[in-house]
Amino acid sequence: MKYFLLISLAVLFANYSCAQSWRDSLAQGKKQYEEGKYDKAYKSLVEAQKIAPEDIDLSKDIGNAAYRNGDYDMAEKAFRSVATNSEKPQESSKHWHNVGNSQLKRKDYQAAIESYKQALRDNPNNENARYNLAEAKRRLKKQQDQQKKQQEKNEQENQNNDQNQNQDQQESKDGQDQKGDEKPGDQQDSQNQSQNSDQKNGSPKSDAEKLSSKKTERMLDDLLKKEMRTKRKAVGTKSSSSEEVESGKKW
Repeated sequence: MKYFLLISLAVLFANYSCAQSWRDSLAQGKKQYEEGKYDKAYKSLVEAQKIAPEDIDLSKDIGNAAYRNGDYDMAEKAFRSVATNSEKPQESSKHWHNVGNSQLKRKDYQAAIESYKQALRDNPNNENARYNLAEAKRRLKKQQDQQKKQQEKNEQENQNNDQNQNQDQQESKDGQDQKGDEKPGDQQDSQNQSQNSDQKNGSPKSDAEKLSSKKTERMLDDLLKKEMRTKRKAVGTKSSSSEEVESGKKW
């Protein structure tokens, strides 16, 4: 009997200590939130949620601290958890509005629009959600316009780069053609100049051939004349008509 009583007291004491612990963490987190220490408040509230009973949901407090601390991803998750579990439409509308605010901070304007619309479905009189819905639409349009302009700018730059590249390639190709190809007229002029130069200055080989030919002709003429004189002396008479062999005559 005494053993059972000791066990019961130990369990009650543990439960009391645990309850006191999460309540202390919760109180500490709220105090830190009021003091503007949002980072510490967020950590204290998360710690309180870990050791709190299962039926205790601190998502709203955690979402507020995360939002103030600039952790909009965690804030969105916390507010969404509260919004989906809220039974009262007006309470749900407030939480969906907070979900939209977190998305608006993240510049996820399309998602924020849907959250604000859900807040207005739950409570059409939620003027804050209506105002932020219009703001989210305005920012989304501005974002889309900027993206469109940037896309057009990128396309224009790519087009200009392609044109410049093609132009450079064409100029390089033209330069190679002009350097490597010689016009027929240039070739003919070059040949004519070479021929004129040869005709004007003379080639050593052609001059030697001409001199050799003239010398041969003179030698033939001398031999013929000598032969004719020999015949005249042998006969002792002169021919009534002397016959001369012209220089260069073939025989």
